[in-house]
Amino acid sequence: MKQILVLLLCLHLTSSFTQIDEHEKEEHFIKIWGLLKYYHPDISNGAYNVNKEFIQEYQKLPSLVTKEAFDKEMIAWIESYGTSDFDIKEDFEQELFTKNYNFKWILESGYSVQLSQLISDLKNNANYKSHYADIKKLSSSIDFSNDGDLVDFDYTNNAHRLLFLASFWNTMNYWNVNLYLTDTPWEQTLSKLIPAFSAEGKENFEKAKEHLFSKLNDSHANYQYSYTLDSLDKFPNFGGRIINDSLVITSVYNTKIFQEDSLTKGDVIYAVDGVKLETYYNTKFSNVISASNKNYLRRAIEKTYLLASTKDSVLVSILKTNGQNREQYIQLSPLAYPYQKYERLKPTESKGWKEISDKIGYINLNKIDKNQLKEAFRDFEHFKGVIIDLRNYPRNISTADIAKYLYPERTSFLKALTAIKPAYGNYGANAATSFIMDPFKAGKKNKNYFKGKVVLLVDRTTASMAEWMGMAIQASPNCITIGEQTFGAIMNRNEVPLMDGSKIDFTAVGAFYPNDDGVQRKGLRLDHKIKESALHYDSDLYIKKAIALIREE
Repeated sequence: MKQILVLLLCLHLTSSFTQIDEHEKEEHFIKIWGLLKYYHPDISNGAYNVNKEFIQEYQKLPSLVTKEAFDKEMIAWIESYGTSDFDIKEDFEQELFTKNYNFKWILESGYSVQLSQLISDLKNNANYKSHYADIKKLSSSIDFSNDGDLVDFDYTNNAHRLLFLASFWNTMNYWNVNLYLTDTPWEQTLSKLIPAFSAEGKENFEKAKEHLFSKLNDSHANYQYSYTLDSLDKFPNFGGRIINDSLVITSVYNTKIFQEDSLTKGDVIYAVDGVKLETYYNTKFSNVISASNKNYLRRAIEKTYLLASTKDSVLVSILKTNGQNREQYIQLSPLAYPYQKYERLKPTESKGWKEISDKIGYINLNKIDKNQLKEAFRDFEHFKGVIIDLRNYPRNISTADIAKYLYPERTSFLKALTAIKPAYGNYGANAATSFIMDPFKAGKKNKNYFKGKVVLLVDRTTASMAEWMGMAIQASPNCITIGEQTFGAIMNRNEVPLMDGSKIDFTAVGAFYPNDDGVQRKGLRLDHKIKESALHYDSDLYIKKAIALIREE
């Protein structure tokens, strides 16, 4: 009888406190740990192994069943590291970029007054160090080398899986200046993904990682260890271009099998397994591939992954070039070697420069070097216009090389946003060497610059450094840009080590035109959009449009 009374008394006392949900508790814990990591004087200086501190404290969470108990434990935990060295400064630095500065959760959490004040003091502490995230002065990149993996990482350990999520989520939360552009507010991704990382099993863990990375909406965050992509081991024997909601076949990799399947270049695939193509690939890849925009997602899959499978064939619906509708299985084959999937993305070989029409020049930036560029513009000096094809990746020229022929004077073509402190960015930041050579300016006084029209061709393959080059070309006085949305991730890649020993990149700097128009996610500014058609696909449409624009008076 006495035991029953004691049990009833315990139940009564517990019910008088506020219960806390397990995942909600983990979310608050992850946020507080991240704040300690980057803002506490000693922890941010590397005096503690921040990962081990996470795991040790995480073991206590299951016993904290009420908000009151959780708040009390968090207070004791924070205070155990000391608070006497805090240098509290509450006023915002108004000149800095603050769109990623989000601490509303402190007020909205329902913490006790004491815990709320303690956390607020922590985030207002100016006495923090850069052990876990060191900004390099020469490049503005962020060095995370001291934030390495967990040596004994074990995906079967729930604490380790949550640490993986906590580490990456907080790294992005405090150091990714482009984070404010994500489709799903970063604040919401944590609560959405804690259940996924709590699920047991290797496949669940790997898919949770992919889902997390995809929420960055950053084309540079292409995870090389993707479980889903690596599991696809049989591929179509052709590639194509996704236009609107269909795939038009444009290239053949295995002629024998292609002919066995009675396929023809120009055939249009509009459904897979009875599902409309766009629905099919969005369902299959949108939570697997991080993409700045939908156009990049198309580019990432259209040559290889779109129809890839673990099976030997896939059912597709095809509109043939002769107008016939057909539903059939197409054969899938293993790659001859892994790198073949990347070779399929390479642009078609083309001459570096040539006269393409009467008094209209053409330059392909993929392989042209500065000596050939000099020859081209010498030859094009009195032409009506020049078409510059940037539907590729320039490798042998710099912005200075091409600005030499297109600019009448030295000109700014880009404005950058870089991380400067946890959750803060700084507009207009230049590399430390800018007093010698500003990387965001090009050209010099030149009365003999090219006076004809310059038509720049861009599309989904115009990526990263090519977008940088594109912005420089667009700053010339006679440039017209035509095409479609580009890659949407222009600035430098920054590597982040992950808890399980793998790595991933993200775009560490924001890019803007001098008038403050952003380029991250949106891609390059377009003067004329090219509207392609899968039916009767015209691979020369870009060139034809460019010639027409040059000939216009």
